[in-house]
Amino acid sequence: MNSRPATALLATATLLFLAGCTGDPTDGVPEPSASASPGESSPVATTDAPEPSGSEEPAASGIVECEPFVLAEGGQVPGAVVGDCVAAAMVAAGTGVQRVDSSDGTSSVVQFRWDPDYAMSIDGDQQVVIEGDTGWVQVPGSGWIQADPGSSDPQVVMATSIVQLVRAFSDPRMLAEGFGQAESWTIVEETDVPVEDAVADTAWLLQPEGGILPLGDITVTDVELWLRSDYLGVYTVGTGSYAGVSVTTSNTFLEWGEPVEIPDPSQD
Repeated sequence: MNSRPATALLATATLLFLAGCTGDPTDGVPEPSASASPGESSPVATTDAPEPSGSEEPAASGIVECEPFVLAEGGQVPGAVVGDCVAAAMVAAGTGVQRVDSSDGTSSVVQFRWDPDYAMSIDGDQQVVIEGDTGWVQVPGSGWIQADPGSSDPQVVMATSIVQLVRAFSDPRMLAEGFGQAESWTIVEETDVPVEDAVADTAWLLQPEGGILPLGDITVTDVELWLRSDYLGVYTVGTGSYAGVSVTTSNTFLEWGEPVEIPDPSQD
């Protein structure tokens, strides 16, 4: 069996989910029942938040979706609350940069922004740019190929499929829905981040119930999520399995809220 297509799909899907880079919320991705578009209040589970103590940090972000989410060692947080809060915090940051490393030997740098228009880029073994409603994929020997759902050209069909996958998995509602697949997340402790170049040296470590997130045909196991006190990501790791192939993907957040430079393939 040639596992290359399965590996590519798995790496891309796991990369985007763990990266949490959030896309245009108006794009055509079905809205999960437990979350809402950025800027709107989201319904959250009614599980009571733990009573404050000296070891807790109150919501520091000022984001409505994060009000039920108290960072306290040993706390249990409903998955819907984690998803809505983290997605909203990322959108509020405006921009971000992260590095994604996979056990298949690939590494990519992802940049994204939302203002004035949604745009993102993946720069690594696979190069992808999304700009507004369109996108491009770098094809060896052919340069940038723009997505076009109406085309029958094999390279354009491939580029269109990749762009659609990237857009779907980078939608904030997909992120919220994915984190919500865990009934609850445990706040393990505030601890050292296991990489040296992340946006913070220490962060809050969270694990989903059973360490597993089922994402349709892809199951992500051994999931760990590190968050700052403002609920922005610092580091994530998980092992995705699809069609008999497993890839462990880690994501290191390098910047939040800083200017980003996203290529414009239309000018090439």
